[in-house]
Amino acid sequence: MSRSNISRVNNSQGRIMEDMIMGAARMYERDGRLVLHKESEPFRVVKNINRARGRAEVQFTAKAQPDFIGCLKGGRMIAIEAKYTQKERIKQDAVTETQAAMLEKYHKAGAASFVCCGIGTGFDLRYFLVPWAVWRGMKEAYGHKYATADELASYEVKADMVIHFMDYLSPETSRKENSPFNLLTI
Repeated sequence: MSRSNISRVNNSQGRIMEDMIMGAARMYERDGRLVLHKESEPFRVVKNINRARGRAEVQFTAKAQPDFIGCLKGGRMIAIEAKYTQKERIKQDAVTETQAAMLEKYHKAGAASFVCCGIGTGFDLRYFLVPWAVWRGMKEAYGHKYATADELASYEVKADMVIHFMDYLSPETSRKENSPFNLLTI
């Protein structure tokens, strides 16, 4: 597969993944566990190409922020960046410098900050909700600036038609201090 085709698939899968996250967010909102919204990409319209079909030439006005911002029950802020790769490992630098800086600011201010990532394809596709402190410390934790699905196994979350990002598969992770389950009790 050519590089442009791989990029197209990754972008498409990334959009699907964001929709799956929002699907779970709507369920969690009905349960009163959180409110989450998708951040819009900052841009301005340079030229209308086909107004009837909603097509335009745009210029991005700022670098991307985390994909999702919200509030957990109890008032704690949550910030999530979503990333996907078809490869066997996800690189730490998949999160841009601007996104990393914002996740770090949120983290330091006390927000629950995460990277929700998808690794693999087809039946081998797995999803993870990785705390920002773990993501930014990949080199120290895993010895390299990437992580495989097996290395992230303790952060794997349930997925079906949606990515249940607050539902870790590992009971040990669900009890950890940085678990979204524990964040709900504050």
